[in-house]
Amino acid sequence: MNTAAYIRPMVMPPLRMIAALLIMALALACGEFLKPSRYWADELGNPVYGQLLPTQFGAWVQQPGESGAVVNPVQAEMLDKIYSETVSRTYLNRQTGRMLMLSMAYGRDQSTDTQLHTPEMCYPSQGFRVDEVKPDVVHAPWGDMPVMRMQTTMGQRTEPLTYFVRNGDVLTTQGSLQRNLARLGLAIRGYKVDGLLVRVSEVTQRPDAFAVQSQFLTELLQAMQQDDRQKIIGKIAGEKR
Repeated sequence: MNTAAYIRPMVMPPLRMIAALLIMALALACGEFLKPSRYWADELGNPVYGQLLPTQFGAWVQQPGESGAVVNPVQAEMLDKIYSETVSRTYLNRQTGRMLMLSMAYGRDQSTDTQLHTPEMCYPSQGFRVDEVKPDVVHAPWGDMPVMRMQTTMGQRTEPLTYFVRNGDVLTTQGSLQRNLARLGLAIRGYKVDGLLVRVSEVTQRPDAFAVQSQFLTELLQAMQQDDRQKIIGKIAGEKR
């Protein structure tokens, strides 16, 4: 049997081929047109987070030279690659003697594969065991802030911590889906999304650690001007840009 008679090359009519080429060209042009060209960091005024933090507020006062106890968000060789700025502070409560560690990690461009490293990822690499991770909410005067709570241990060191993430103008603490939606939303508006990770922790076994961390975050943010606060938490209920 001559099988060649049954195998014929597919021939596309000229008009259909022209239409297909035009559609592909239009898709490429739209892709370039919609490609973000501005940074959301510019919209925020390119904040320097180390300068936004107050040295004291309420009963809390910054302790100079005490930042060495704060665990780095990622290993040192990755800091410059992932983050535009990292900040570590230790605050002492003059009334209770409690000492809390604050860490902030900011990435100006989070539209690529280089993304913020959340504590679930980086604490184990520092030798910690993550015993529990759960979502929670900090009820603040300007609205509810979604956060994550973690229980971590390393040897005799017990370090409960609270963290949240901002991408663009929204908090995206509770997962990659939120972060991808924030990235897409800003891309449609022509912006490359930024990202901020804020973490507060305490070396303690006291059962009220998370309550103290919530109070600390609320008082810290409340001590700031609204514009500076929105550089940290974006837009949530009660605060509009």
